[in-house]
Amino acid sequence: MLLPNCLFRMGGASVLLSNKKCFRKQSKYRLLHVVRTHIGSFDKAYKCIHEMEDSEGKIGISLSKDLPNIARQALKANIHAFALQVLPLTEVFFFLKNVIKKVVSKRKDTKPYVPNFKRVFKHFCVHAGGRGVINNMQTELGLTWQDMEPSRMTLHRFGNTSSSSLWYELSYLEAKGMMKEGDRIWQIALGSGFKCNSAVWMCNRNITNSMDGPWFDCIDRYPIHVP
Repeated sequence: MLLPNCLFRMGGASVLLSNKKCFRKQSKYRLLHVVRTHIGSFDKAYKCIHEMEDSEGKIGISLSKDLPNIARQALKANIHAFALQVLPLTEVFFFLKNVIKKVVSKRKDTKPYVPNFKRVFKHFCVHAGGRGVINNMQTELGLTWQDMEPSRMTLHRFGNTSSSSLWYELSYLEAKGMMKEGDRIWQIALGSGFKCNSAVWMCNRNITNSMDGPWFDCIDRYPIHVP
């Protein structure tokens, strides 16, 4: 019941959004897609992160041992809903072919097809919920250590700040001068419920060495090797 107090650190982020065309030239990014997947209708998913009283009547948050598997299921469900909106036709074909094969054969051991998301996205901001979460997401999405660099460095510097970590990661990319006009960014967040959310942004202009964020005093020290 006390474990979350050891896992999480305080963090927060604010974002100013507008749908007014007059702000288009001032905006850093354009929001292209948002997909929210909620699997709370399954009891194990609903209870894997649950606020409750212990035997002494003290309120705490219980984390279930099912959490890694539930997170994997939520991620897969989100990708299924998300992939058709963003992937090129060739990737969609192979993706659907694999899904149909799995349904027709009814074999649970059918290896899932992992789309090449790097054909669509230049950068990835993945929920920095711990080393295990990052490693699993890297494997599930077929990404490299370099793709996960913003997530790993955010976890190392700020700890697990839950979903706000996505904005620390985006700020890391800006501070490193990696954000260029036309780049697409995929943000992936996980949370209690259980839910998985995806957002896709397009960079409107080159952002060179932005030093007005949380990395201004330490960006020169990163990246460092984190296993």
